[in-house]
Amino acid sequence: MAKFIFKKRIGKRSRKDNKSFINYPTIKKPVYSIVFQNENTGSFFEIDDTAIMKHKRNKMIVQFFEKYSNQKKYQLFEFGLPFKTSENVGLIIQKIKRRFDSIDIKVLGYIWVYDVGEENFGAHYHIVVSTIKLNDYKYPDALKINFKGKKIHGDFVRKNNAFKNYLIGKCLYEKGYKKRLYGKSKFYRNVSTNKALIEV
Repeated sequence: MAKFIFKKRIGKRSRKDNKSFINYPTIKKPVYSIVFQNENTGSFFEIDDTAIMKHKRNKMIVQFFEKYSNQKKYQLFEFGLPFKTSENVGLIIQKIKRRFDSIDIKVLGYIWVYDVGEENFGAHYHIVVSTIKLNDYKYPDALKINFKGKKIHGDFVRKNNAFKNYLIGKCLYEKGYKKRLYGKSKFYRNVSTNKALIEV
């Protein structure tokens, strides 16, 4: 077990101008670090806030893919869209869920991750949705979605483990002052993600 010792500032907070990041996304830099002490050995160790955030995001991703790992029982879908299409990813998820409802397919859970890459629209979202296994191997026409005239990429997740590892390997990028960089459906909100990180 480890106990908290103190917290120290090591950088500046993100600018409060929420529009500044749209054209200039940058890798997220640490703002503070936390010092812990191992209660068994007495040794000290330090973790910055960016490492903690990335650990939480990655644990969320792993838990989601483990929960729905049975490919005979569950079907995973991936959706991707440019951030500039909508700053509010919740609106996109609502539209996706309504489309699933329209073809009588229940959404069991979802996660989303903010990302930046020149090959994928620049700043963009990855959304992964889980449903029961479909009998039809053809991607449903109802899930070919547009939002405000912009196409939302949609497809089956073909290789669950490979896509999970792809998301885990992504850097954290600035998205504006106090803006969330990842999220999950309500089912996962009570899962603790801090304990494993500090028990070293």
